[in-house]
Amino acid sequence: MSFVIARQPVFDREGKVYGYEVFLRRSGDLERYPEDVSYNKATFIVAELIGEIGVERLSEGKKVFMNVTLDSILNRVLDLLFLDKMVFQIIPSKTEIGQSIYQNALKRIDELKEKGSIFAVKEEFYSSKYLDLMERSSIVEFTASSVDEGRAGAVRRNGKKVMVIKVETEKDFSKVKPLGDLFSGNFLGPPSVVKEFEVAPFLKSTLLRMIGALNTAQSIKDFASIIASDVGMSAKLLRFVNSAYFARRKEIKDIVQACAYLGMENLKRFTLLVATNDYVAVENPELWRRSLIRAMVAEEIAKRLNSKLTNEAYIAGLFSLIDEILGVDKVEFLKEVNVDQSIVDAFTGKNQELSGILEKAALLQEALGEGGEALDKAVEDVSEKLGMDPSDLKTILFEIQERAEELLRI
Repeated sequence: MSFVIARQPVFDREGKVYGYEVFLRRSGDLERYPEDVSYNKATFIVAELIGEIGVERLSEGKKVFMNVTLDSILNRVLDLLFLDKMVFQIIPSKTEIGQSIYQNALKRIDELKEKGSIFAVKEEFYSSKYLDLMERSSIVEFTASSVDEGRAGAVRRNGKKVMVIKVETEKDFSKVKPLGDLFSGNFLGPPSVVKEFEVAPFLKSTLLRMIGALNTAQSIKDFASIIASDVGMSAKLLRFVNSAYFARRKEIKDIVQACAYLGMENLKRFTLLVATNDYVAVENPELWRRSLIRAMVAEEIAKRLNSKLTNEAYIAGLFSLIDEILGVDKVEFLKEVNVDQSIVDAFTGKNQELSGILEKAALLQEALGEGGEALDKAVEDVSEKLGMDPSDLKTILFEIQERAEELLRI
């Protein structure tokens, strides 16, 4: 599936281009944000591409406006940007932000401001609840339909600029021109595509970094520090360990404690799963669901045939449908992201033992999706090879299906 990085000009009161707002869109639809992409992941993608394209080419040396949430402002990928050219537009998060993240975000804003960045806030933050955030912002954004003389005047009296967005018609512009300092909208200048890209290269980049981090972590503490550096990963880890998947009675609130609870092997799998999920689930959620179930089934089969292969079996199952999901050559893709050669060999036939486990897992996973006689037949066939009672195997399959659904909600 293709996405684009688009830009839209922002004008000052004299009609000169002050900068360009840069944002993520799906190919063919420049007007709407792709809701199935998390804001944290969009921050990562947009920042990476701004760095790759370069500010001079992207904004002709002028300011670059970029939407971020209070939690995604913590993402260290932003440090790769030319911070003195950036205007970070704080937008509401999709989930509620706790006081701890809010305070950390304020510290991060102070840090970025010291490096020359400017901050703008959406009108939703223009209230007494967010006084600390307002004090750190230089621009307040309103839509053309919501701005009025009273609100604009109050902003200016506080020494801040008024930015009016979604100026769609000449009538809109006539109304807001006396009220604003900065303006954007289709009437003044529509968005245009800067770069089109596929998800696969970004998935490769993420996995390469993640696999590198997994290989360098020597202890639970090392792993916890890697996860803690990514606010999105941290939140998902805590949701995971406190979910019904584990049925814990006491909530875990600390990253180190959560990592210790899971252990190294489970941490590696979880981290790899999350790093992949944010991209692959966007491309084809049903195929990704099947991949996850297949991974967990492969793990269960390996426990009974060769317990030393449980980790390899899980990862092989997880990537077993990656060629269909992303439209890539599976073997070449896995080589590029440095997946262990023994797992790659499961797909070339060189690792017959792992290949056999994966074949049985695929049979059971597909039959689980069909149900009925197809499931009964597959269970009967595989259970005999595993030396298991068919009813026990079927119970395990249904439990795996529930656990997979739980994981997909993390």
